[in-house]
Amino acid sequence: MHDVIFPPSAPGLARPAGSWGLLPGRALSLHPRSRGRLALVQGRAWLTVSAAGQASTDMVLHAGEGVELPAHSHAVLEAWPQPVGAPALAWQWAALPAVAVASLDWRQAVAVPARDLSLAGRALLEAAGRLGRGLLRLAASVLVRPWVASHAGRGVVWRIRWGLRSG
Repeated sequence: MHDVIFPPSAPGLARPAGSWGLLPGRALSLHPRSRGRLALVQGRAWLTVSAAGQASTDMVLHAGEGVELPAHSHAVLEAWPQPVGAPALAWQWAALPAVAVASLDWRQAVAVPARDLSLAGRALLEAAGRLGRGLLRLAASVLVRPWVASHAGRGVVWRIRWGLRSG
């Protein structure tokens, strides 16, 4: 593996401090255990990322660009050949804080279901209101109908039947 990732002392292959280097035309397979950011410090690379449940993604990265890799994903980093005298590929890895992952999980596990429950509660209250109004109308018609019938014979209530008035 000493010919794939070059050491800081490799002649003619200088790289910035704190970075890893990759020889031109070589590839490296990365399996991050935690979520992190892969950033290119110098050179150009082809990157293929695949994660569970997602289609693999191919991209070209240039110096100064980076990409966030999810935990337990698989990334293949390939150094593109550089013109003679150009610096070789150098990259850095930085793990991202676990707090950011927890807040994302919290939104998915708590905030979204809470919003759904709120919408369902509103629909429940509206349905309960409609049911109450319907029951009141039913009760009114049950109580009023006998009263109307008892007073209709005495001529107190005017009923319209077939266009004729009685009373």
